[in-house]
Amino acid sequence: MAFLRHGFAVPAMVVLMSGSAHAALTADQVWQSWKDGAGLIGLTINVATEANSGGTLTLNGLSIAPEDAPDPLTVSALTLTENSDGTVTITPGDAIGFQTGTAEEGGTAKLTHDGLSIIAREGDNGGIIYDYSAKKLDIAYDFTTPGFAYGEDETPEPGKDNGNFTFEGLKGSYSDIPGTNRVFSVALETAKLIYAINSDQPSFDSKSISSSESVNLALAAEFTLPTTITLGEIQSPADFGTALQQGLQLKLNTTNGASTGKSSEKSMFMSFDMDMKAGPATADVLFNKDVFSLASKGNEGMEIIVTSDDLPAPAKITIADVEMNLLSPVMSGETAADYGLKLILGQLTLNDESWGLFDPNAALKRDPIDLALDLSGKAKVDWIAMAVADETGGEPVVPQPESLNITQAALKLAGAALNATGALTFDNSIGFPAPLGEVNVNLTGAEQLINGLISIGVLAEQDAMGARMMMGMFMVPGSEPDSLTSKIEFKEGFSIFANGQQLQ
Repeated sequence: MAFLRHGFAVPAMVVLMSGSAHAALTADQVWQSWKDGAGLIGLTINVATEANSGGTLTLNGLSIAPEDAPDPLTVSALTLTENSDGTVTITPGDAIGFQTGTAEEGGTAKLTHDGLSIIAREGDNGGIIYDYSAKKLDIAYDFTTPGFAYGEDETPEPGKDNGNFTFEGLKGSYSDIPGTNRVFSVALETAKLIYAINSDQPSFDSKSISSSESVNLALAAEFTLPTTITLGEIQSPADFGTALQQGLQLKLNTTNGASTGKSSEKSMFMSFDMDMKAGPATADVLFNKDVFSLASKGNEGMEIIVTSDDLPAPAKITIADVEMNLLSPVMSGETAADYGLKLILGQLTLNDESWGLFDPNAALKRDPIDLALDLSGKAKVDWIAMAVADETGGEPVVPQPESLNITQAALKLAGAALNATGALTFDNSIGFPAPLGEVNVNLTGAEQLINGLISIGVLAEQDAMGARMMMGMFMVPGSEPDSLTSKIEFKEGFSIFANGQQLQ
């Protein structure tokens, strides 16, 4: 979306609410803390007029932007009122937003609100906490981009992107706690999040519309920034590595309730309409010098229905379980650290109309599809050193795995089932990882799957023969009909054995 190119508006609003408290807060102290905090990310704050009377500070014509930037974020007015309990009430004006560029290339973003209230209070270690709430908050954008001409004599129509995000029943807090490392925290809860996005690109004969509604959305984020470096000073992978070593860290947790959505795409390639609904979901992220981890899970499944003039009938996809976990060292140094990957797609089903697009005679079994992958181990990994070497042309830094545990690698598809488990260690002394250990594989229903693929024309007889030969080399018949097993062993000297027979 075009408005994301002007992303300074978000940190501008966040850093605006930063700084240090001094026991009972005053309006002037809060205002000064904003100006001080803006420098952390290279922003400048200006006001047209400033007046303080009886504990009420009124700011008119406020603008926030990187130094010398032509298109600042503007706030028509801000009133900061001192309260008897040592807090400060902040009341923003009605006009908040920015305008950039020209009619041919540019646009606007505006924030409007109903009952937005912000209360500043003293936090730990002299920090400031801001509690906010609003009955409703809307963010709308409208941008124009130049069209694309295919010929010299053509006058292309411009592209149009616009949309609206609405938060209902919004509440939360923001805090800035100073110290050796400065900790910025954001908590947000909204009873309902609604968005509608439109894009019209005549040059590419493309038009899309999408909308979504989610309930009970909650977000908690914590960003730690070393006081020895500002965001604006992080200009290279080496700078980023320095910031990580000094304490740069991000924590994020999100939860949401049920979601529904619609989208429509009209283009020269394919036009379709899609309806989606999903159950509650959670996600957690942690990133620092030691680890990157992502854990996400969808509960109660999801359903997608696609209709199109190019399809004879609506296609329906349902998934009962969705889960993904990623774990990786970031700058492990000389000590190997944990890594892992977990991916679950449980009970993915297609309606008969979808199967019929490529298998009208039901040659394949139409059982639900299951995928489960659970891998873990230890490795020496330094992503920052790899990025620095790539930027500077230095000697490549290669990750060194020390172990791999295959707890589960399973796939059920069209009546066939593959399952593998195993454990490997790696010898990196010769310049690249040499595996030691074994992997056990079980496969059922392979022959009936091959016959089904031949029947629908996906697999030729000659190719099927090659697949059968490969299975014969690596696998032996199991105890049940149409079942195969294999024990793959990796031994010293790069020796590889399959079911006791040496392959290499």
